[in-house]
Amino acid sequence: MNYLIKDIIEITGGTLLSGKEDSTITGISTDSRLIKEGELFIALKGENFDGHQFVASSIANGASGALVMKQTPEYPAAIILVKETLKALGDIAGRIRHDSRAKLVGITGSNGKTTVKELCAAILETQGPTLKTDKNYNNLIGVPLCLFKMHSEHRFAVIEMGTNRPGEIGRLSQIADPDIAILTNINHAHLNGLGSIEGIIAEKQSIFSNTRNGGFAIINPTLPYIDQIKIPDHLQILTFAEEGRTDVRLKDILRSDLSGTDFIASIAGRETRMHISLPGMHNVTNALAACACGLALNIDPEAIAAGIAGAAFPGMRSEIIISEHMTIINDTYNASPASMDAALKMLGSAPHSSKVAILGDMLELGDDSRDLHQQLGRNVASSHIDRLVVTGTMARIVADAAIEAGMDATAIDMVADIEDIKPLIGSINQKDACVLVKASRALQLDRVVNYLKAVA
Repeated sequence: MNYLIKDIIEITGGTLLSGKEDSTITGISTDSRLIKEGELFIALKGENFDGHQFVASSIANGASGALVMKQTPEYPAAIILVKETLKALGDIAGRIRHDSRAKLVGITGSNGKTTVKELCAAILETQGPTLKTDKNYNNLIGVPLCLFKMHSEHRFAVIEMGTNRPGEIGRLSQIADPDIAILTNINHAHLNGLGSIEGIIAEKQSIFSNTRNGGFAIINPTLPYIDQIKIPDHLQILTFAEEGRTDVRLKDILRSDLSGTDFIASIAGRETRMHISLPGMHNVTNALAACACGLALNIDPEAIAAGIAGAAFPGMRSEIIISEHMTIINDTYNASPASMDAALKMLGSAPHSSKVAILGDMLELGDDSRDLHQQLGRNVASSHIDRLVVTGTMARIVADAAIEAGMDATAIDMVADIEDIKPLIGSINQKDACVLVKASRALQLDRVVNYLKAVA
């Protein structure tokens, strides 16, 4: 990117405190440690950090200027004063997006965002250079930083949008200005910030309000709460589902195991064989959402299939680790009621002689947390697994609900701390065992995966 300081002033409504309006910036950075010569440093302020402390070091390291929210000492660089640097960050990213000719796909939903993002990007990469959200940096900082990487050669961009408080999806979609908006699903997640399922619906549907006129809204009409979503008249609607009269739908499952699924998808009436390397029916549904994205962009179904087959996924999301003695399903990146249910179904359908679930708390569920953890316990009891190891503040609630639903109490271990799982590893590690490890990220159950890998 090449913008003049006067362009940044115009975009942000800022005031130049020092430096020259005609000086050039070659990039944007919010990290003084990684600043490159010619970049503009944006001094963000959060609960535990204040970028204003690093303005001087950024300029000493070659920054052409800085965006700040308070008066600063005079520097030999352009200093722009704005009301709110986080908003300015988004405003600059929005201008870069506005100046781009790339087709942009925005993705939100309670579950499956990152998987659908990777699938869509893999499909679009068969057609030309594609920018995508790095990892799951899908918030008010991560999305702008991704858009700063947008160049003239990009034909497509795939941007994941997450939220844990009202207004984030609205702001993110305003910045990204998508041509295509995908809503994966609506489930109980981030209730601490969004308050209720009604709050989640209002938040998620805001992506459609900021989708370009004539663009596409992609939804699964068979899922809970989707009938409450309001889609503006200026958008075309494409639908996907495992069954029903939708634009993209599942026709047949040819093979399904922990290595993935082979299936037939109908894309606008054209039947195409697909393979996704992730296990579970929920990931087949994610693939159907990506197929609908390809359909919106008139991509040939064979190219769509090639993209889905070649997609790579971040670790700790249904990552399958196979050894001589044990198969580990590492799903420790995050957890919600819907994703827990999907993971338990995947474990229950595994062809192994011993099936073990090591589970921890699902966080950010607000006042519904107790009820949803009780439901988790009931789901465990009905999932045909042989053993449950549960940790976290909700461990007793999950265990009691599983026992009340018919699971043998002797098959359940409650542990107070992750370290207490170590002594259980020996009894879990047996020939033909399949072990699911899943919890919200803060519980750090990826450490348990490392314990299992060490003996597997």
